[in-house]
Amino acid sequence: MARTLTRRRTARSTESYSPADEPEEANLPDDEEEDERPSRGSRRGNSKRRSDALHTEEERPSRRSRRAPDEDDEDTEPAPKVGGKGWGSYEKTKQATSSFPDDFKASGEAVIVHFLDPEPFLVYLQHWIERQGKRSWTCLENRCPLCDDAGDKPSQQVLFNVIDFTDPEDPQVKVWRAGPMIADILKNFAKDKKTSPLNRDDLYFSVSKQTKNKKTTYYITPVKERDLLDDWDIEPLTEEELEEFDGKAYDEDILQVNSRTELKTIVRELLND
Repeated sequence: MARTLTRRRTARSTESYSPADEPEEANLPDDEEEDERPSRGSRRGNSKRRSDALHTEEERPSRRSRRAPDEDDEDTEPAPKVGGKGWGSYEKTKQATSSFPDDFKASGEAVIVHFLDPEPFLVYLQHWIERQGKRSWTCLENRCPLCDDAGDKPSQQVLFNVIDFTDPEDPQVKVWRAGPMIADILKNFAKDKKTSPLNRDDLYFSVSKQTKNKKTTYYITPVKERDLLDDWDIEPLTEEELEEFDGKAYDEDILQVNSRTELKTIVRELLND
């Protein structure tokens, strides 16, 4: 049985649109290499599991690169239940101890996502160097040794905070690292009054990709909130859940920038090979 949904907030809402006005699905080639990072998944639980996993706080936490633990001044409060069994618990604790955000990765099966920001929260240039060990390096843009001395051309990285519904009962905040081709499609959605802003409360997106003859095509399609339950068997997020997920969103502090001296060391390594 579907749960009773609370009234939605409307601060970011704009004019709704009819099925006839809905944009066609976006097909685009993927001509970029993605940095490999671990992905996460967990088994489907009961319908109460998602709401139980989201706790409420007296104040909405500020956006940050890693989520700070809650402080509890109540000495009499019983100790919370921690830990768990199964691969789902393994994946959750792995992300909590990782120094990297968990990345959203599209697959051949369509997945629902919800954007937490109306635009990218971080855009930067990245070098990809084929070597053992660390291979991705943030471009310094000004007097960058990898550009000037190694002659490597960086690629553009466009980062969005999304809620990933791969497991509808346990949605997770992830970072979608898009290249310029995908970013252009999302920019068009952001400029269209029927699909703007991207993080509108009643707006979700279906994302999938298909690879054929070494060419990858992404399919990005808007999904209205009212169609989630019937078409995707997913309950729309409540106002409280949206606030909670927004507090888990990442910011520009996740960007790791190496010094010019460190990058010169990589250049010497490349030139000596």
